[in-house]
Amino acid sequence: MKQSMFYRTLMLVSALSLILINVSNAEELSLSEAESIALDNDPLVKSYQSRTSALKAKAIADDTLPDPKLKLGLMNFPTDTYRRDQEPMTQVQVGIQQMIPRGSSLEIKSRRTNFMADAESAKADNQYRKVRQQVREVWLEALYWEQALRVVKQNRILFKRLVNTTRSQYASGRHRQQDVVRAQLELGMVDDRLYKIQNMIDTSRAKLSRLLGEDISKKEIAVDFPVFPEIVAKSILSQSIDEHPLLKMQQAMLSASEQGVAMARQGYKPSWMVDLTYGARDGNNPNGSPRADFASAMVMLDIPLFTGNRQDKYLAASQAERQSAILVREDKKRDLKQQLDDAYATWQRLEERLQHYHDYLVPKAKENATASLHAYQSDRGDFTALMRAQITELETLLSAIRIRVDYKKTQAKLLYLSGEK
Repeated sequence: MKQSMFYRTLMLVSALSLILINVSNAEELSLSEAESIALDNDPLVKSYQSRTSALKAKAIADDTLPDPKLKLGLMNFPTDTYRRDQEPMTQVQVGIQQMIPRGSSLEIKSRRTNFMADAESAKADNQYRKVRQQVREVWLEALYWEQALRVVKQNRILFKRLVNTTRSQYASGRHRQQDVVRAQLELGMVDDRLYKIQNMIDTSRAKLSRLLGEDISKKEIAVDFPVFPEIVAKSILSQSIDEHPLLKMQQAMLSASEQGVAMARQGYKPSWMVDLTYGARDGNNPNGSPRADFASAMVMLDIPLFTGNRQDKYLAASQAERQSAILVREDKKRDLKQQLDDAYATWQRLEERLQHYHDYLVPKAKENATASLHAYQSDRGDFTALMRAQITELETLLSAIRIRVDYKKTQAKLLYLSGEK
């Protein structure tokens, strides 16, 4: 009967544990979910996208002729009788005027606006990459402090045991009271580290709340390290730099400035005005026949004869702006290339260090700490060596986590620079 009750209780506890685990997992926030939320909530991405749509619509309007003008009026109206049939030149006129801009200026202006839209679209793509990188970096930093908290808490248990061990050793007369005090001091230092770690966790949470919103950032983050897309060879990464949104933006600005040069050249061509007018007349001619209506057509154009202080200056200014855009693009390409070289070199070194910690340093630190504890308990080692071994193990574990976090952060930067599918 008691055994049956025990099994039922065990099954109930197991079921409750599964429910609690499922609830906990449901409340966990994954990195991919955090990225989606941040991208959906980022105002700059939406701003650049709206600006792109506005400029695309404006480009269509820029390639359209100005609205025609309707002209209505009275011509040669007599002021003595105000009769329309008194004078033969009195007319009621209706006309239409159409402005025709210089050369291909409408088409050029439309192309320039389209290039400006491309620049805004590239800004949106860059902001998309940047936000994803920021979320990953903040996420990884928060993950480091969460894992550091777990490691230090586990080591606190060991330091607490050391306090008890030194007390029992001192009580039996095998070691000095100084060992007890030193163990208590080290335990206090571990507690202080826990306070600092908790402060860093709160800081990381605050950064997450800025990107995700306060309610979302309160969820527990997944404790496993995220898996990013694989980093390809450096030669392939270097080729991908040409497709970076920042370079696409600079290229679009360069193309827009080239259209500015073409627009300046149109200033040497005339603009046209076409005027069609119909004049209606009342009354009769001296022979009794009705007076004929009048129709007139006129063409007006401006003649750019004196170009030294206007057209020439506009052309020189637009050419200087184009040269500036070329230099800015080249500078941005060099900057991105340097960032890629630095990040790739750092990523390789961190990968080597991470492997070294995993294969050698962490196991050796654990082995050294265990050996020092056994030596102290068997009166073959001193307390200073034991403390040094325990602290070394703790620092080695934290350094291994930090290197792994930095490795992932660098990988996130490489993905920002090269893009990912």
